[in-house]
Amino acid sequence: MDIFLASTSRQQFIHRLRSKRVKNGKVILFTGYDYFLQKLDLRNLLEKFQEVVLVPRFIDETYLIQEAISPLFHKYGDIHLVANPEYEERYRIIYEFAARNNKSIKIITVYDFCEKHLRKVYVPDSVHERNPRLGKLKPKGVFQQVSKSFIDVSLASVLLAVTSPLWLLSRIRIAQQSPGPTFYKQKRIGLNYQEFDCVKFRSMRLDAEAFGAQFSSKRDKRVFGYGAFMRATRIDELPQLLNIFRGDVSLVGPRPERRVFVESFEEMIPHYASRHVVKPGITGYAQVMYPYGTGVKDARHKLMYDLYYIRNWSLGLELRIVWKTVVTVLSFGGF
Repeated sequence: MDIFLASTSRQQFIHRLRSKRVKNGKVILFTGYDYFLQKLDLRNLLEKFQEVVLVPRFIDETYLIQEAISPLFHKYGDIHLVANPEYEERYRIIYEFAARNNKSIKIITVYDFCEKHLRKVYVPDSVHERNPRLGKLKPKGVFQQVSKSFIDVSLASVLLAVTSPLWLLSRIRIAQQSPGPTFYKQKRIGLNYQEFDCVKFRSMRLDAEAFGAQFSSKRDKRVFGYGAFMRATRIDELPQLLNIFRGDVSLVGPRPERRVFVESFEEMIPHYASRHVVKPGITGYAQVMYPYGTGVKDARHKLMYDLYYIRNWSLGLELRIVWKTVVTVLSFGGF
């Protein structure tokens, strides 16, 4: 359900999103494009602000003032500006205009805004830009390692016992619909770039990658009937419990990818390598916060959540992700 209306001004692509419900005289302005905002973010912002304005990086100064800034200052009394310091010219122009006209404006960097309000880490759109806050990421220390190990082993043991009938059922149905191996092993990249065999129930035909490595998609034609059911209910992920006992993965963490995709993403997405400072997970913050997707754009959005998880890990966040995973599975939401 949309709660905003979108309009585009001329050909400059200044987007104005207006709330249908909020009438509080508050507006938030972004001096960048919406490349780090997803629909969920905009929906949440429009629960707090009457209008959200997205200004592109490269735009004529006169047009910026006349079409975006001046009308906002006349219309609203509470203006918030999210600025990217890498593009100082954009917010300097706005700040100086506010000072000349005796208008107040609240400024926050895109780095702080993403972490405090969107609960994700800002990842630049270009490999030529970096987030100075990231530096070298590290796990939180001994408490995190001990806590995660306890949660991993405890929940994996319970899940293995509870789901044992599904293992038998899956073996029978796979044999009926697509004769061949019950399990599917695939090399994935884990902690510190170490490669491991990720084990799943096979959900695709045996010739699924006859033409090379491909991303899975939500309606993948290579998937047979029961395989689609396993994916929707996450039954195909159950054998990864064995990876937990082997120490390859945790229950929660960044989703492990294949080397060919990791190498490709690292060339196109800033800070992508940082996700390998912790063990990958069967589920993760990105999986429960971002819809199913493939390609560079989706990988970048998921990385924002993965890096937030690494930077802001807590026992509470870990347990919330586990709970959200349970809800997602029971609602057949998939990841």
